[in-house]
Amino acid sequence: MFSKMKTQTLFVVALLVAAFSFRCSFEETAKANKLIDVANTSVKDANDKIEKGTDKLVGMEKAVSQMEDENDLEKTRTMAKDIISDLEKARDGYKEAGNKFDEASKLKVKDKFKEYLDLKAKEMKKRSDLADAMIGEPKALIESSNHDEYQKKVQAVVAKVTDLKKEADDLAGKADKIYQDNKDMFAEK
Repeated sequence: MFSKMKTQTLFVVALLVAAFSFRCSFEETAKANKLIDVANTSVKDANDKIEKGTDKLVGMEKAVSQMEDENDLEKTRTMAKDIISDLEKARDGYKEAGNKFDEASKLKVKDKFKEYLDLKAKEMKKRSDLADAMIGEPKALIESSNHDEYQKKVQAVVAKVTDLKKEADDLAGKADKIYQDNKDMFAEK
């Protein structure tokens, strides 16, 4: 009789532990989803800023090719400062998003979800580095004393930006694959 009662008690305790663990896991997933919502807002804002900065960068490059005098140079340097502001905001937005994805990845969530969040965190940190590297082109215009010096700096910036973009896109591809392979898990949220 005592053995049967002890077994039943252990069974009830095991059920309570399992229920508590499930509830904690559910709460952690809900917390992760809230962090993801914040991260996604930061990503959207950063994407808008990087697009705006990139469009202005194209305009600056065109203006550089048409500069004729010191007055044109000063106007173009003013454009460069505006571009830097947009790209800094993009950089900071991606960094914030990366931190939120990283924080979410450390919660008690399913392993594949954790892996996805970790990849998104790395991607956003890489995109932050990318935006920071893009600042190098308008900065080069401001700091260069002549056209040749500017061109040399821009070549180095373009190479770095190209590499960072590839790395960020590779991370995004890996995260997307996890998402595609586990759509049912993501639909639960």
